[in-house]
Amino acid sequence: MMFTLAEIETAHSEIESGKDFPKFAAKIKELGVCTIETFVEDGSTIYKGEDDSQVTAAQQYAPLLIYGIVNPPKFLEALRHYRQGHIDFFQFCKDCADSGIFKWIVDLNADTCTYYDREGAVVFQEQISHSN
Repeated sequence: MMFTLAEIETAHSEIESGKDFPKFAAKIKELGVCTIETFVEDGSTIYKGEDDSQVTAAQQYAPLLIYGIVNPPKFLEALRHYRQGHIDFFQFCKDCADSGIFKWIVDLNADTCTYYDREGAVVFQEQISHSN
């Protein structure tokens, strides 16, 4: 099943905060998206499907400097604030950069979101909760 960036952007436009992410994840999984790889540096995202199909969303903002030392407590605090809707996506990305988070990958089949540092080490992995 092929999906388009326009379909993904339409689904994304319905997200008001991080707490809406599970609805977005479910919607784009229906389109055929299997993984979402988001780069903190500029907000660019690669959406991949099972049949090696992929679309890329261009950078969302001017490049951020990713801090070289990972700070898990600071990151987890930012993640909590984002999930609760206290900060927007850009602020979450700035907080990730300040915490040493390089990218995250959402696996829609496993319902996980995994955050990585610049070297590719896992900093944190969470299950995506579909109950709201």
